[in-house]
Amino acid sequence: MQPTEADERILESWPAELAALPFGSPEFKAANERLALADEQALQPVARAMPTWINLTSTTVCNLKCFMCNQFLDPDSPKVIMEDEVYDRIVKELYPYAKTMQLSAFGEPLMTPKMEQKLDDLAEYGVKLDMVSNATLMMKESRFREKLLDSLESITFSMDGATRETYNSIRTGAEFNDVVDNITRFTDLRFALPEARRPTLNLNFILMKRTLKEAPRFVEMAAAWGADLVVFNHLVSFHPSLSGEMLDTCRKETNEWQDRAREVAAELGVNIKIPPNFADVDAAPPQPAAPAAESAAAPTAAPQAPPAERPCIMPTYRCWFLWRRVYFTPHGEVVPCCVAGMPSFGNLMKEPFAEIWNGTTYRNYREKVFTERPMGKCRTCYLIYPNAELAGSEGFEY
Repeated sequence: MQPTEADERILESWPAELAALPFGSPEFKAANERLALADEQALQPVARAMPTWINLTSTTVCNLKCFMCNQFLDPDSPKVIMEDEVYDRIVKELYPYAKTMQLSAFGEPLMTPKMEQKLDDLAEYGVKLDMVSNATLMMKESRFREKLLDSLESITFSMDGATRETYNSIRTGAEFNDVVDNITRFTDLRFALPEARRPTLNLNFILMKRTLKEAPRFVEMAAAWGADLVVFNHLVSFHPSLSGEMLDTCRKETNEWQDRAREVAAELGVNIKIPPNFADVDAAPPQPAAPAAESAAAPTAAPQAPPAERPCIMPTYRCWFLWRRVYFTPHGEVVPCCVAGMPSFGNLMKEPFAEIWNGTTYRNYREKVFTERPMGKCRTCYLIYPNAELAGSEGFEY
């Protein structure tokens, strides 16, 4: 697939900084990124730049069955791959602007079909690969493995648990010892590369009752692997079966183990991101309201008062998705981020992406994301409100 010319319909909307540069060139991409960052910092509702980072949802197929994943919890969750027509449209309309592409956020990316073609397209357009993987397939021999390693800008291995017993109880279908071996062999290859070509190595770890005490040990593992960053997040409850693993009911213990993870990270020089501690360790988690008793003779209930406005805060992890990132479903729906339940903002196969990107929905979300009344799932986002205490009763999904 050859690089294309700019769509004439959007040329008039380009800032002068972009218009003066060769379309799709490294300089053009760098200028686009500078504009995106500036608009994000200014909270501009209209974005002058196009996304710098793209998620394809190239596949929703995964080789594991993790108990806290929607693919396991919902047996009807579709197992699909991205349509070729959607992929081709994304490449044409967004690759000339983008610096980074991610294959999937909802499946194992190494199960993506036509990987070799996709890697070739990345090289053709000067786009690097950001991959999140469960590490079970990473080191299997394949004819494109070296090309994959050359394409990588960043890789994140998701690994919940620092012991075989805990890890295997969560990630059904994986074997802890094999995954540790895969990551170790990858890090050996990574350090054999010249420093300028080494992909960033990140690790994800979900904090829940069964993994909490292993967080410090996981930091030690990350240090041995030379990881650049370890990201800890609290488990988000989007299904009743997960309630027993939530940390809101053991706040004091959560604080203690998070502090210990911070201490180990400081001792070993490991960069971590971890949710803030609970300030009120004795608070009870919010309870759902009991359903009102039904009675034919009951008087009409008075209208409920609107929910109180939540104080506007600038979060620990400031949202960058609405200005710099975009997700596509396999059928071309445009979604702003990976938070479960986010609605489609438009469909790439029905209108040009540029019109969706600065359409009414995107503008409204950008205007309100850091106000007292953020829209939709921004109200419960675990990045903006990383624990229940910050989110309030309507926020984090405990």
